Amino acid sequence: MSKVILCTSKEAEHPFTFLNTKVEISTYEELCFYIYNNTVLISRSSLSERLFDWIRDEIDMPELAAKLVNLANRTTYAQDLLVEILNAGSYYEPDEIAAYVEAWSKYRRLSSSQKKKLKADGYLGYRRYIKAASIYDDIIDCHPDVTDDVFLGNVYHNRAVAAANNLDVEEAKEYFMKAYEKNGNQESLKGYFVVYASGNDSASIKQEMRRYGLPEESFESLMLEIGDSNEDVRGMTIYSMMQRAVYNRMNKDMIDYDKRMDIILGQLKDEFREQAI
Repeated sequence: MSKVILCTSKEAEHPFTFLNTKVEISTYEELCFYIYNNTVLISRSSLSERLFDWIRDEIDMPELAAKLVNLANRTTYAQDLLVEILNAGSYYEPDEIAAYVEAWSKYRRLSSSQKKKLKADGYLGYRRYIKAASIYDDIIDCHPDVTDDVFLGNVYHNRAVAAANNLDVEEAKEYFMKAYEKNGNQESLKGYFVVYASGNDSASIKQEMRRYGLPEESFESLMLEIGDSNEDVRGMTIYSMMQRAVYNRMNKDMIDYDKRMDIILGQLKDEFREQAI
């Protein structure tokens, strides 16, 4: 979901940071947008005096802060506090807030594994790969209780993406293949070959494709798809950067390959340090 954030409230001198995603907000409108789109990542414990003080002192909403403090002493549900924040201004219309409440009523009826996947997917979207991987592993460890093969395959797929972004190549290959076995999704199979290609030459890749019954032209289409992007690699995920690096190597463009790999390794170090905090 996307929305133009037109801010009319006071802008904070000191932004508030959601520690688990490292997202910074500076206005009431940004707070509402973050809440509306990231509720699964907002724990009850994060709705504390630190946030209430920021609402009171930084964005000059003392009445809302007082209501939240009072409500926090009476409820254990994060949603009650979040709806109070959304209702305090006019950034979202009443029907949008009603839809939000309904969506999270449905969320509470989901199975434990479904809830965990939504949370892990949220972390994956924010490039918190270690956290996402840990939650996906929890689902996988309990997979005898998960009877939906497509759902489990999608968990394996996203676990593979997390592994690939941490350059855990062997894990990524294993999980992409398990994903494909469960969900039959060509994207999972393509993910497997992208990761496989990162450590093998063209002849080995073609041989591996034949092992899985893929036609010869699959190699060319895979290479074209990997290379078909004009995005600046600095705006990509590590996995996407790795796809482009593979394309450079396969085309013997070692200068660009080395440049991309330097960027990948630098970003990987930065993200690992940030995730370890």
